[in-house]
Amino acid sequence: MQTFPTGPILLLSYFYDRLHPLMPSKNKLTIADIATTARRVCSGREAWEEHWGQDKDAMFELEDRPEYCLDLTFQHALLRLGYEFEDNREVRIEKQVHHTELGWCLGATISMLDGHLECRQ
Repeated sequence: MQTFPTGPILLLSYFYDRLHPLMPSKNKLTIADIATTARRVCSGREAWEEHWGQDKDAMFELEDRPEYCLDLTFQHALLRLGYEFEDNREVRIEKQVHHTELGWCLGATISMLDGHLECRQ
């Protein structure tokens, strides 16, 4: 049984920072997409060259951050095992909404408001 059976899921902050450089044209993806990306990253440089070889920015990210394999594996495990999302569950990744940076702190604050959030125009 899924923890969050319905409704949209928005991944932000750390998820965006790790996934977007490797999938810049995708804001909607599935949990399986994250697993596939983690497998490719963890397979090493040969797999990077095959999949991201023409993308200088992605290659720089992978070469500059040896923790990418660990981060993506953790993210997939958190979503799949921790939150019990199925592989076909669609999620979105975003950095900003209406020019406001989305970070874990904002998410924690909204959660603490316990439904007493009012939006102003």
